[in-house]
Amino acid sequence: MAFGALLAVLVLIHNTGGFLGAEVRSSIIGGQDAQKNGWPWMAHLNISNGEKTWRCGGTIIARKWVLTAASCLDTNSKPDRDRSMIWVGSHELKMASEDYMGVEFFMYHPKYRSGRYGNDLAMVKLKNAVKMSDKVKAVSLPSTDATFGPLSQCWITGWGEIKRDTPLPSPETLQQLKMSIIPHRDCKAKKPELTADMMCAGGVAGEDACKGDYGGPLVCLAGSDYVQVGIMSYGDCGLRGHPGVYTQVSKFVSYIKDYIKNGEEASE
Repeated sequence: MAFGALLAVLVLIHNTGGFLGAEVRSSIIGGQDAQKNGWPWMAHLNISNGEKTWRCGGTIIARKWVLTAASCLDTNSKPDRDRSMIWVGSHELKMASEDYMGVEFFMYHPKYRSGRYGNDLAMVKLKNAVKMSDKVKAVSLPSTDATFGPLSQCWITGWGEIKRDTPLPSPETLQQLKMSIIPHRDCKAKKPELTADMMCAGGVAGEDACKGDYGGPLVCLAGSDYVQVGIMSYGDCGLRGHPGVYTQVSKFVSYIKDYIKNGEEASE
């Protein structure tokens, strides 16, 4: 099947909620509707293995690259790149997206291991370059020594569940939620599995990421610009005293930039 025809089928399937079996329907708990075009780097990942379809968040980091969590693309689920697609420039998922992108390949961090903690990072290379505009932009990445704390102005965004097992209602408008970063030592006391490349945010009852949000960004204001500080990894969907856990992007900035640079040079 030609990609254009397959794409049309995938979009129809996504919007009607079925794909060769039950879709794992996945918003942010306690969030509010985001302003249109307010988070232009947001990407919606519609992933399938041919038997089921699931959703994750992601961010545009370059014209042909999207950043997400490796756990969203877990190899045990055997995601099929030819049956998966990335939406960019979306606000309401039930409405037409700015663009639907095919997947060239999934790249997992080499130290990521399914079912273990840490190194929860993956990149998706797109078949075609994203057309940048006011609606579609790459997110800024932090410096390797960037530090953010409880006083930082930070937000998460996504199209995941609004409470456990309750999907975001139609028209599935992008949600946003202001979050506070928790000092690493304090979070480590609550979550002993926390590694040096992980961070925590939230912990307030009824305010958190949930299924369908994971892989999406935690962004914080740095001057007049937002930078992506974290990648949603896992959490407890808004249980009091249970903060969400994020991959700390600053620990992987050099790796991300080097991989993209080498990948682009190899394709020239």
